[in-house]
Amino acid sequence: MAVKYRLVQRKDMSKDAAEDAKLFYAVSSSTGMCDTDKLCEIIADRSAATPGDVKLVLDGVLHVLREKLPDGQTIQVGDLGYFQASLGSQGAMTEKEFSANLIKRRRILFRPGKQLVQLSENFKTERYSSGTTTPKEDEDDRPVIE
Repeated sequence: MAVKYRLVQRKDMSKDAAEDAKLFYAVSSSTGMCDTDKLCEIIADRSAATPGDVKLVLDGVLHVLREKLPDGQTIQVGDLGYFQASLGSQGAMTEKEFSANLIKRRRILFRPGKQLVQLSENFKTERYSSGTTTPKEDEDDRPVIE
């Protein structure tokens, strides 16, 4: 199976582009969701663990992330990859003028391991066509994560 994509027209952000120039860009389209229960079942089918055991381990990983990320530690989850806390801030003219109030963006970054990077480099792609019109410039098809 291939990763499906559709084309979206957006503003051309290249250096010498005209003010109103637009280009078509590929945007991946999700074909469904594999929820936690299904993930646990698939992993359990490949091991001696039960789906409940797998869920217990996933909950344990989340517990460790909640405990160690606020301490500034990077957490390696085997060949899956790394989780790390990240900050973004506004700038200050001098070191003395900087305060923690200037920190605006707190995030958790995930850096995939080698196997996932190699997997993504070898994705086959296929254009998705639903018979609908081209989405608007600011339309976003990323799933909502609760």
